[in-house]
This record gives sequence, structure tokens and C-alpha cells, in this order.
Amino acid sequence: MSKLPPNGPMPILDPVNDGRHKLRNLPLERESIPYVIALPEQGIAAFVYTWVTKDNLAGSALAAYGPGIGDTPVFEAVDGIPMGPEKNFDNWQVGKLHLAQDLKLKTAKFGVVTDRVVIEANYEALHPAFAYSFHPDGCPAFAATDRLEQAGRVHGTIKVDGKAIAFDTFCARDHSWGTRDWGQPQHWKWLHAYNQGTQVHFWKIEVGGRSELRGYLNRDGQFAQVANVEVSFTTDARYHQKTISATVTDTLGRKVQVEGEYFATLVMPPVPTCTLVEGAMRCTIDGQAAVGWTEFMWPTDYLAYMASLQS
Repeated sequence: MSKLPPNGPMPILDPVNDGRHKLRNLPLERESIPYVIALPEQGIAAFVYTWVTKDNLAGSALAAYGPGIGDTPVFEAVDGIPMGPEKNFDNWQVGKLHLAQDLKLKTAKFGVVTDRVVIEANYEALHPAFAYSFHPDGCPAFAATDRLEQAGRVHGTIKVDGKAIAFDTFCARDHSWGTRDWGQPQHWKWLHAYNQGTQVHFWKIEVGGRSELRGYLNRDGQFAQVANVEVSFTTDARYHQKTISATVTDTLGRKVQVEGEYFATLVMPPVPTCTLVEGAMRCTIDGQAAVGWTEFMWPTDYLAYMASLQS
């Protein structure tokens, strides 16, 4: 990995990247956007996710899980929905999901209606969007042409089995466009942790025998790239993340300590050979209350093997 240059002002991402991109005519080209919400007091983790391929075929998914949902997670998805190239993310309806981004990288609304779970939410960014292209090595080629990450405040209502719960918390979203080759990476840890004063993100990836790191720290009006991450974690009997401890150092030399305890995890295999473990957590940043989310990626057979060792 290239050494990050001395920290200067973070570049500004063109707001056009809040909208839909023209994808190349390559087999694995796609564009995707998730929003993830952790509500530890209610025991609810939820995310909405939408994607579209180079052939203008779109999909969407809702997942809701955790003690507040019950023993059976809610997961509903559709795929292969024709979506005209003129459609943009300011008015994006795919299956039961409606997404309306302002195309300025500032605000969004999203809603989804299923038999058990209904979500209506408003998102407002807490800081400018961070793009992986800001790094000297750019976005990892297996992941996308480029990808943005952004933390925000989110408020709205989630209705579970007819019971409405209002929420006002923090949320992460990302947006990637380009080739996504799920077969190349061997493992990754994708983390967002946030409270009103601090937002931190990193994506630590093992791919092709090398370690890649991208991310940012936003605190006290200073927005800088992540330079180093040290991570330890514990797992449960399924080899799902149980706790995490991360020391994050940015290019200004600032360090933050994230300590997280998971209250809900869910597996989501994007392809049979790859499994994502989505984890919602209550956490602290330098001892201050926060909430957060991680996604751990494992080869499916390896995750099953590691889980077998737990017993």
C-alpha cells in the first residue's frame, strides 16, 4: 500500500456522484447503496439495500433482526427488475423500497413496507462524503471504480408487527459503482462508529496476499484519512463477531479507541462462496457512548470451518 501523503484539506467529492453512474460493459459491473441502522435500546438492527447492474436490472432488500424482531429475522429481497437508464436515485422505486436522495450528498428519504416491518426514515449527512479515490491508491479494483462512505443522522419510525417505534440516531450509508468481484478478497472488516462529536470509518481488507486500508476520522471539525488500524475481536459459537476493539490512527496523528459489543448479527451471502456477517453494536468512542456497525467478510467454507472449531 502506498504511504499516505501529509494530511491536507480533504478533497470535495462532486455531488453528481450521489446519482446514478454510467457503468462499463463488463460482466461484474454494478452500482449499490445501503443504509444501516442500529437501535440497541430496542434490540433492532435494520438495513435497506438497493443495486442495479450494467444491464439496467435492479434489486432491493430489507433486513431487520435482533431481539426486538424475535427469533426469525425479516429478510425480503427482489432482483432482476428492469430499470430504465433515465431513472435516478432521487426517485428510486424497486420492489417494496423507495429511495429519494437529494443528489447533493446531503439528505435522503427512504421507506420500505413488508408484512412484518415498515420503515420510514429521513437521513441528513453529518460530514462531506468520503471517497476511496481520495487515497493515493484509489479504490481497490475488485470493489468498485469508486465508492463513497458517509455517516449521518437518521430519524423516523420503524413498525414491527404493528407496533410503531420512533427513532432518532446515527446511520451509515455507502455508494459504490463499478466492478465487484466477490471472489478476490479473503477477508475484510468494514466498520462505522459514530456519535454527534466523532464519526470514524475504516475498511480493512485482505486481498491477493496484501492488506488494504481505507477510511476517515471526522472530529472537532477536522476530517482526515485513516492511516492505521489495530483490531481485536471475539466471536460466538457461529464465529460471528461478539465484541470488537479498534485503535484507529489518522494522518493527523490523532487516535481514537472504539469498543463495541454486538447485540445482533445476520449472515448475508452475496454469492455462494462468500459470506457477509452484518453486525449491529452498542459501542463507545474514547469512552463516549456511540452506536456502530461492522460487516465481516469470510469465504463461506472457511467461516463454516471456524464455526465448527468453536464446539
